[in-house]
Amino acid sequence: MAMTLRLPEELAERGRRYAAELGLSLNGLLAVALREYLDLRKPALRGPPPSQALAQAIARQVKAAPVRQRR
Repeated sequence: MAMTLRLPEELAERGRRYAAELGLSLNGLLAVALREYLDLRKPALRGPPPSQALAQAIARQVKAAPVRQRR
């Protein structure tokens, strides 16, 4: 379904940057975020695990991140 979404420019830019970091489109990030938001509000499903798409995106980001040396 196609739709128009109006966001404050600063929020839209933050969303684009974060989506790019995760390897997602802004549309993909918004779909994941809305699904997670709605799922967390279902009384029977409090605290569900992250969606598979988000979990995979986070795993890719963690693997790509430089390893910091402890001192």
